[in-house]
Amino acid sequence: MSIRVVIQSRLSSSRLPGKALLTIAGQPMVVLAARRVARDGIPVVVATSSEPEDDAIAQVAADFGVTAVRGSLEDPLSRFMVATEGMADDDIVVRLTADNVVPDADLVREMVDLMQTAGVGYVRVGGPGAAVPYGVAAEAFPARLLREADAEAVDRADREHVTPYIRRVAGDKLINPSDLPENWGSLRCTVDALDDYDRVWRLFEGDPDPIGVSWRELCSRLDSTGLGRLRVRRKNVIEQGPYLLGTVQLGLEYGAANTKGLPTDTEAYQILNTAAEVGVSHLDTARAYGDSEKRIGTALARGLGERLGVVTKLRPLDDVPADAPAGWARAALDASVAESLRNLRASKIDALLLHRTRDLYKGGTAIRDGLRDLRENGIVTLTGVSVMTPVELIEVLADPEVGYVQLPFNLVDTRWVTPEVTAALVARPDVVITVRSVFLQGLLVGGDNARWPVIEGVDADYSRVIRRTVDELVADFGRANAADLCLAYVLGHEWVTSVVLGADTPAQVREQAELIRHKPVTREQMREVRARLGDLPEALVDPAQWKQS
Repeated sequence: MSIRVVIQSRLSSSRLPGKALLTIAGQPMVVLAARRVARDGIPVVVATSSEPEDDAIAQVAADFGVTAVRGSLEDPLSRFMVATEGMADDDIVVRLTADNVVPDADLVREMVDLMQTAGVGYVRVGGPGAAVPYGVAAEAFPARLLREADAEAVDRADREHVTPYIRRVAGDKLINPSDLPENWGSLRCTVDALDDYDRVWRLFEGDPDPIGVSWRELCSRLDSTGLGRLRVRRKNVIEQGPYLLGTVQLGLEYGAANTKGLPTDTEAYQILNTAAEVGVSHLDTARAYGDSEKRIGTALARGLGERLGVVTKLRPLDDVPADAPAGWARAALDASVAESLRNLRASKIDALLLHRTRDLYKGGTAIRDGLRDLRENGIVTLTGVSVMTPVELIEVLADPEVGYVQLPFNLVDTRWVTPEVTAALVARPDVVITVRSVFLQGLLVGGDNARWPVIEGVDADYSRVIRRTVDELVADFGRANAADLCLAYVLGHEWVTSVVLGADTPAQVREQAELIRHKPVTREQMREVRARLGDLPEALVDPAQWKQS
């Protein structure tokens, strides 16, 4: 049995055109990917298209002594047939792509060994459920299954993605290399956008042996430097990253610390485009956020729809009585969803949340039935609730129809870390939990300029005490600043899938993305935060109560 690696590559990427020729460690990515795998003698072939635009790939491969073959742009499966000519049926084909330069000869050898031990016809490293960073990906299968796929597969997707037919025949076998740190699965090292390229370029920067450095060493760097910590996580049935861009600022003058007002249309697009560039997976919006949905819809129609998903909220059903007839409640639900779809210029939404927990039960079962219908009809992928209190959270987590929850949580709010709440969260690991109010409407990071509310019954000096304690914690934990501490604290809780952060400028989006890549605080540091800040009054940590004080 012999092994041959086939690296799929083209220049016509929709998200980052020409990325295969971008230089990392002094050589085009496609060449670096090939040379890392071939370093111990494994035969490697680059399979590119016959289109004139891919002449450059064939040329740089020749310049660096890498074998290249060419074929149909629309039919990569046929290119693999050309690349594997002369292989025996039982020889192993390994499929890689040129935008993933971390895989190397060690990974290929280990994967093939595990494949033989398992006695299966298809294995993969990476993809759904993988314990390796997103971008450490490879597939292996015998040449005979590739030939069978070429003879039998007629569906366009089967031929475009090469291996779907093989997985259906042989089964989808995920293997994870041994002795991997638990958190590596939350890292990202693929090159899919400009920000990804910058990340991987820095990963190899200054390395004296970019060909020989092992994939495990690169992943360790990725982890220790925080470069890759914006990995999209798959939970329930959607893939959502740790950073969601909150967009209430695009539609309303929002937040106790907001002094800039609404951005212009151009500024709004720049903010959204930057979010896509830095790896934000979803935008968080709502029918109640003024023109936010409309502005997002315009941006998605200008090309961002391929890179950004949307989580939106139903309009508050305050005009629908608790005992309203089912038809009334259902009509209100349907009308709000239809308006959101028109504003977003979309046919479906990744997640739809109720803005109020109490709205879930209006019209008897009408709202719950309507949400189920939206999911079953493919209009909405996940449905859930935006909760205000721990009591509401425990209530909705007991409802199997709820797959997504948004809640307010930050380092001064201990309501969400009680044993009762923790038990409810542990019982529903499938639910996406997104946290808002991480900075308490900007007050925790505003320093002396923050306009803290006056709370009846609370010492007027409380804001100075909080600011001083936060500053001390930043210094003691070695965090970059207060925002870093706030994010690291929230994301350190295992039940948190993502945080929602608003931004007034593109620069702020980039700054926040960089902070989210930092390591979360430890459990010991979490306990220290709670001990030093104490249990603050609910009227202080819950902005919903500020106007009532």
